[in-house]
Amino acid sequence: MRNLLKVIPLGLLAIVAGCTIYSINPFCSKDKIVALKEVNGSWKLNVTAGEDISNKDITPWEIMDNTLITYDRNDKKSDFNIVFFKLKDQLFADVIGKSAQNNEYWNMTVLPMHILFKVEISGERLTFIPLNLAWFNKAGNEKVKALKCAAYEGNNQMKIYTSSPEEWESFLEKNLSNPELFNDKQKFVLRIIAAALSENTVPEVTNK
Repeated sequence: MRNLLKVIPLGLLAIVAGCTIYSINPFCSKDKIVALKEVNGSWKLNVTAGEDISNKDITPWEIMDNTLITYDRNDKKSDFNIVFFKLKDQLFADVIGKSAQNNEYWNMTVLPMHILFKVEISGERLTFIPLNLAWFNKAGNEKVKALKCAAYEGNNQMKIYTSSPEEWESFLEKNLSNPELFNDKQKFVLRIIAAALSENTVPEVTNK
């Protein structure tokens, strides 16, 4: 892993690591993965990283099985592998870059590494909420010390987590009730485009 970090320009890592928790390993073991067929279809992006862009004309995102196709505000496309899993009835998404196409969302996984979102589905709305970098980096945060990580060039604000999927599961289950674990101010909100669903149905799973 150390050799991998050395080939990444410091400036680039500083930019992409400014708001993201990175993991070399998946955030869940295979037995926790769920097949969420009900989210397959086309989605309009209304909020990106907490910014309301519902008035923007952006190509709809697509979810099909384990692939997430995104378009940014410049209509650049990038594909991701996306895996949904559950812990204590809470739904999550593990996302990692799939293609070499680079839009503003692909840049988040340029290392490439796994990133995690808490997922909420309510009616026609699908919300992705990322882990809270500020909470992870908070001085004296004893809970985060349970996770293995490596600092980039000694910079403790730029960490690559090396914990196993099982260690991540244990950490998440212990901290799920902590309101600081995820950053609602950086959420992504999408609304289903029903006409593009064909045989799929509008999601009925609700997480509150």
